[in-house]
Amino acid sequence: MYKLPQIDSSPASMLKLAQLGFFCVFAYWGVEDAESTIDWVWPIIMISAGLSLYLSVPNSRIGATLGIPLIMVVMGVIMDELDMAFWAIFMLVIVGSLAYIPALALGDESLNIDDKSRITRFKILYSLFAIMMVFLFSVLAPAAMDGTFEDDGEDPVVEYQLESTDQTIAQAGFAMAIVGVLIFLGTGVFGLRLGPMNPWHGGAMISSGVFADSYLWMAVADTGFADFLFALAASGIFTLSALVAFQQDDITESE
Repeated sequence: MYKLPQIDSSPASMLKLAQLGFFCVFAYWGVEDAESTIDWVWPIIMISAGLSLYLSVPNSRIGATLGIPLIMVVMGVIMDELDMAFWAIFMLVIVGSLAYIPALALGDESLNIDDKSRITRFKILYSLFAIMMVFLFSVLAPAAMDGTFEDDGEDPVVEYQLESTDQTIAQAGFAMAIVGVLIFLGTGVFGLRLGPMNPWHGGAMISSGVFADSYLWMAVADTGFADFLFALAASGIFTLSALVAFQQDDITESE
């Protein structure tokens, strides 16, 4: 019913831990916001999803991808917060990406697809997740261009004004994230040769952008250390999955 993964310093092992770390951070944020009994459903399902994926429980990927957004819709109806159903659509993309990107990168046998289809799906899902993370799920764009960003999770919405140093950091992070996406698309998706650049170099630059985004939340919005852990987990997903996926692809081609 489950498989305990090997824990070592290999990229594959660190990638699995990064995947688990993502769900642990989501669970921690749920605990922080918990005010009633029903609020504890969120951290419980996040921990359950993360552990089931980490332990390779059968059908855990499809269960997490579809189950978590469905639970969000049900909770939204129960709590009379219908906007939660809207966010469930984005959560479908986030959880689906977190569930499938590591498996596609590692060539998980339970996927039951050939290597060519696996790497193609990895490229598509990775690109979609990276673009959405940079442009939709971060505050880098408004922080870099306008010097402000908003916290939509607060009621009323809170707007934060950046000082010049913080805006410079936002601009550098946004630029690195965009360049990282372009490098991955060029080298990984389209197969272009960009000097010594490899797809995982693009992933590392995207990760730098995520760290800049987390810095803004911690330094400007004073959200706490969990944002750093989020950036650490995200860097594992973006950097290590690209590294592992194309290593596997090179091995397959050489064979």
